[in-house]
Amino acid sequence: MQPNISKESEQFIESFEDFFETTLCGYIIADARGSILRANAKIAGWINSTPKELKGKRISDLFTIGGKIYYETHLAPLLRMQGFFDEIVLDLKSETGEKSRVIVNAMERKDKDGQPAFIRYTILKARDRMQYEQNLQNDKKIAESQLLKEQEIVLLREQLIAVLGHDLRNPLSAIEMAVELLSSSAGASHEKLLGTLKRSSARMVELVNNIMDFARTRMGEGIVLLRENVMLETVLQQIVAEMQLIYPAREIRTEFHITEPVFCDAHRIAQLFSNLVSNAITHGYPESPVKVHAFHLNGYLELSVYNNGIPIPEDLREMLFSPFTKEINRPSQNGLGLGLYICSEIARAHQGTLSFTSDRQETCFTFLIRPQS
Repeated sequence: MQPNISKESEQFIESFEDFFETTLCGYIIADARGSILRANAKIAGWINSTPKELKGKRISDLFTIGGKIYYETHLAPLLRMQGFFDEIVLDLKSETGEKSRVIVNAMERKDKDGQPAFIRYTILKARDRMQYEQNLQNDKKIAESQLLKEQEIVLLREQLIAVLGHDLRNPLSAIEMAVELLSSSAGASHEKLLGTLKRSSARMVELVNNIMDFARTRMGEGIVLLRENVMLETVLQQIVAEMQLIYPAREIRTEFHITEPVFCDAHRIAQLFSNLVSNAITHGYPESPVKVHAFHLNGYLELSVYNNGIPIPEDLREMLFSPFTKEINRPSQNGLGLGLYICSEIARAHQGTLSFTSDRQETCFTFLIRPQS
């Protein structure tokens, strides 16, 4: 007598049968000892056989000699111990001796007494996947090799920059001394020429210092500080005086309120300040003054440099403090693009910040140190 089967159950059975026979994967159901009870047409077709011919064979008989040995000595015991294995790559052998690489997954099902009842195997073609993984491995090796070459190039470039900056200092110092000597004895007819030499040598000193500092930061040393209590206003006034000598036609207005010593590296603050003032002069309108404000109170140090000129472009603002960032749309920009990067590194070394605002009225760079808590 046939048991009553609901319509839903019939639909489920039909759906399962359709899935089992038409799926793109190979499916095998075997008994607890590994003898095939049922195989779908897909796995049978891969080895030039039929589901009926596979019935009764051991699952290990479908693999090559090496795969069969590996299954019986490793996979079958593993299946008994943990009830499954997955992502195992084996080679199927066909009736004609051809081999095809597959990925095998197995799951053991138990009866109500906890004894093995049957085993389900899912088998997938591995050729495309293995090729994909091999391509990934090859691409990884190529990428690693290229990265290593790039790192070597970067290291050599930074070492070259460091050596170049160091070796330029001596001849540059000689040029500066020669200019000073000529200034004390030359007549008025050479004043303009000497002014040009002073500006050029000062610019070269700034570039060399920036190159050296960049090399140090990139090679792991960072900006080294020698902090001490300094009456900083004197240092700032000296930088302003030097800038007025280099750019006698430009007006620099100062407003300083520093009445107590500042704990900082005076040389580095002077370098930062000189860079900011030089930038303000370079990018500001010639007829507009550069304004400098500085005050120190209750541990706060704020140093601001203003100029009136073309606003900083929007697409440049996010990377303005990155190395080698240049405003190529400004004809006056002829440096390496390291000045603001070095300034930001000096600010960071002092646990301070360097920020800016820029609009049609003015551009302002502000260096700020807050008291340490």
